Amino acid sequence: MYVCSSNSMTFSLYRVTWTLLHMLISALHFIECVWISVRKKLDLLHKKCTEDEYDFISRYVKLFDKVPSHLVVIVGNESISYRDLANVAVWCIAAGISFISFYDHHGNLKKNETELFRALSEVTKGHLDNIIWGKKTKTHGLIKRNGTKNGVISTQKLHVNIFSLSDGKGALVQLARSICQSAISGQIKSADINQDIIDTKLQAEMDIPDPELALICGDVCSTYGFLPWQIRVTEFLQLQSHHNIQVKDFLLLLMRYGKCAQRFGK
Repeated sequence: MYVCSSNSMTFSLYRVTWTLLHMLISALHFIECVWISVRKKLDLLHKKCTEDEYDFISRYVKLFDKVPSHLVVIVGNESISYRDLANVAVWCIAAGISFISFYDHHGNLKKNETELFRALSEVTKGHLDNIIWGKKTKTHGLIKRNGTKNGVISTQKLHVNIFSLSDGKGALVQLARSICQSAISGQIKSADINQDIIDTKLQAEMDIPDPELALICGDVCSTYGFLPWQIRVTEFLQLQSHHNIQVKDFLLLLMRYGKCAQRFGK
């Protein structure tokens, strides 16, 4: 009688355990299904919001008198928000801006270039065909440049460049040394060294147009040593922070630039 009762209790225990396990698996399966459904809805919502965002920017910038072809974001002393910088890059595509350069005088952005690439990939959902990486970036030449997105030809290209202090004053020092060595070896006469030659060599090294607009992030209004030979006609505007920058902030800065009357020293 005691043995039979013990076996019955053991069987009941197994049965309860099996039932609880089955309920747990069913609950996990239900949660997984709900999460997949919610994730799909969020992806669709994000896609719709993103498409609406791009469409809004492309329509709104048509109201401006002018839009820069080359925009520079000077990070300054702020910590780097790769996601926000990636958003600005994508907004530039929608606004018809062909070049964007990110400048971090500390060199952290250049050192962690893959983080920006990853953020851009997330923002564009992996469609990086219309983004062309500059010669001085590690990603240069690694992305296909067929200009297609889901089989549709994309005409708007965005050239992305990353610079640090070594590309500014450091590049000038390096060029000066190179010219001096050329003069010593007789490859160039010292009488032929002038501003035009220096400008030509610097432009050939960068292979980008002079920026029309530069956004300085943070409270300090400084160029932080950004490519001094390329800012002759650059309009500088201050952005309190690039962290959590919104579309309206981006468009407001473009609108302010559109209203600027550049007299080029006249």
